[in-house]
Amino acid sequence: MTDTSVISSIDFFIRYACIGQLLLLIAYLFYKPYRKECSLRAQIIPLMLGFGVAAYLLLTAPYSPRPQGFIRSALLMFTHTMPVFLWLYGKQLFDDGFDLRRWPIFGKLALALLAIFYMYVFLIRGGGGHLQMVSHVIALIFIVHLLASVIATWRNDLIEQRRVARFWFVLLVGLFFLMLDLVELSNTRLNRHQIFMLMNASICLIGTSVTAALLFFHELSTKPEFVSSTTLETPRYSRLIPQENALAKKLHSFIEDAGYLQPDLTISKLAGQLECADHHLRKLINQSLGYTNFNAFLNHYRIETARKRLVETSLPVLTIALDVGYGSIASFNRAFKEIVGITPTVYRTAVQQQNSAE
Repeated sequence: MTDTSVISSIDFFIRYACIGQLLLLIAYLFYKPYRKECSLRAQIIPLMLGFGVAAYLLLTAPYSPRPQGFIRSALLMFTHTMPVFLWLYGKQLFDDGFDLRRWPIFGKLALALLAIFYMYVFLIRGGGGHLQMVSHVIALIFIVHLLASVIATWRNDLIEQRRVARFWFVLLVGLFFLMLDLVELSNTRLNRHQIFMLMNASICLIGTSVTAALLFFHELSTKPEFVSSTTLETPRYSRLIPQENALAKKLHSFIEDAGYLQPDLTISKLAGQLECADHHLRKLINQSLGYTNFNAFLNHYRIETARKRLVETSLPVLTIALDVGYGSIASFNRAFKEIVGITPTVYRTAVQQQNSAE
């Protein structure tokens, strides 16, 4: 009996310490200097995620009686929507090209239908039954997709602090959500066991602590200002130590020689060609050129070359795509449209018509 009481006391302490940290993080989200760097639209996602974590901690706390009525339904809804907001926050944090405003209409409609589903299942029906199990399946799909996406883009991330965040993100999210959802789907009573609940509360506390550390001490939310330039500016050389200065000149020569046109080029292959460690090259490209992702660095120079060839030659689009380093027309079209706003074919036609009119 004493052991149970001790475990419950530790559990309570961890849960409310975590909720306290969540309140501090939410306050920081709306702190004036941070608000200048981030729109209200972008702040809503981590805010709702914070509500979801707090709702889970309150709903599963080892006290009796548990919340009932509308309060319980609201806590259930926030808890079950947490994976969706975590997916949105993960994409917002780790995917530089993620922007909800650019989603097609069917994507926004799917999110709206999902919101209606959660409100119906938990606010109207009060949860339970097969629909709640469907909610767990949806959560598992979102979490697995997010983890796969974060891991797949890990190597190309040029921001060292964000690479550290990816490690903790994958570790803690994997432990918490996959374990929780698999236990829920197994239809056992393990999710009510005190040790299991204590473990999940501890993971939440570690997660909020790591987030606070990265946010306050490493300024995770701050991204380098992009510098649209095809050369490394001379003033930037003076701020580098001799070894970095030598590497910067090698990178400058690489760009001048159009080495970025090599197919299947990775950060590791480029580091090998420049005879340096991967992390030194990541730091240089990030801090000297302002890129946050290696693919964005390659695409910028490749698409600039492709634009010139589309205008100055009559080569087929596929030939140009292969010549500038892309393995397929689909990947070339996607990268070109992301940077220019239109497809290569439309771009070539528009420029030809403009030249004819002149």
